[in-house]
Amino acid sequence: MTPNQAELEALAGRLRARVAERRYREAQGVLREYCGALRKAAAGLPPGDPGLRRLEDEWRQLWEETRRRVLVGRAHAAARLARLPKPRPAYGQPSLPRPNWEYSG
Repeated sequence: MTPNQAELEALAGRLRARVAERRYREAQGVLREYCGALRKAAAGLPPGDPGLRRLEDEWRQLWEETRRRVLVGRAHAAARLARLPKPRPAYGQPSLPRPNWEYSG
């Protein structure tokens, strides 16, 4: 295993962990690091090397897995929000409008 492969695997593990913990801002930073390491690893391989295809497959698999986990997390959060009780109107909130006319007579 080359140092680039070890770094990619470590970054992929960190990305998966951040997404699993729903720490999406941190996951975004790890994703940037992973993409930089991926570019460096791909640039170090000669054109036509089968390792390029392997890197592409690993990247695609990580991307799809991460995307699915984020979508599932968002759906879960939306379902939890929908189950929350609706808040009652608080004091100070405007009530229904009153008519601005009066009977005189």
